[in-house]
Amino acid sequence: MKGRAYHAFVELRQLRSFVAVAEELHFRRAAERLHLAQPSVSQQVRTLEDELGVRLFDRNRRGVALTPAGASLLEDARDLLARAARAAERARDAGTGTRGRLRLSLTRSLTGGLAGRIVEEFRARYPEVALELSVGYTSLHAEQLRHGLIDVAFVRPPLLDPALDERELAREPLVCVLPKTHPLARRRAIDPAALRDEPLVWWPREHGPGPWEEMLDAVYAGHRPPIVRTEPEEERLVSAVAEGAGVSFIMLERSRTLRIPGAVFRRFTAPEPTVGIALAWRRGAATPVIERFREIATSLHGPAA
Repeated sequence: MKGRAYHAFVELRQLRSFVAVAEELHFRRAAERLHLAQPSVSQQVRTLEDELGVRLFDRNRRGVALTPAGASLLEDARDLLARAARAAERARDAGTGTRGRLRLSLTRSLTGGLAGRIVEEFRARYPEVALELSVGYTSLHAEQLRHGLIDVAFVRPPLLDPALDERELAREPLVCVLPKTHPLARRRAIDPAALRDEPLVWWPREHGPGPWEEMLDAVYAGHRPPIVRTEPEEERLVSAVAEGAGVSFIMLERSRTLRIPGAVFRRFTAPEPTVGIALAWRRGAATPVIERFREIATSLHGPAA
């Protein structure tokens, strides 16, 4: 019998008994190999023969021999058992998070550094998990997580979203961005108070209301400077500063990879203002693969300075 009709009524244990007897050509040895009682093996083979409507073995005083039907079934039975074993292994791996798929999105300001180390460690430790990467911003990630479009995301906390869980992994220093000709550019470190009335080039609040407020508070301690221009991502923000539109600040890790003529980066004086780095996922949707990723993220967390 073939394919789906065959699978409909043939049990794997009957096939295992059949293959063991076919390879041993002896019921007792087959039973010992399977760690079963001989009557159980004999019964399973008889049941299989009844279901197929053919004899699989010739039994006589000289021993056991495969019939033509049994010889025909043997190769397919071995293949079915091998495929069943592979399927079971994949299911176990998926159940423990060592196989499957993970849809992960990075923030535009955090594609390297700590996030990059976490991603590379996960890839090295779980090569059988298909990792699908994308890049976005915190509010977009929150929306994608709520709708199940991604599984986990790096975000700038706080999200302030009851549908999502987040775990802060580290705090990253903020770095002041100044036009090269600005008087403050001559200083090695910038006192945040010196920026109080400087025009600010900033990013849109809708990209992440929580971190937008937190970052401004970290630098300005509740004061709100005049925001003269908004830009959607760090490269355009730094370019606007280089053009003389105002001052700004970005994450330390991102400043290490941006080199735009006309703009300079300066650390703040101690205690430096910082912003969080967090991992977020939809509440109640923590699959084994997400758990494995969270474990690695937690084990590698630490200051991003």
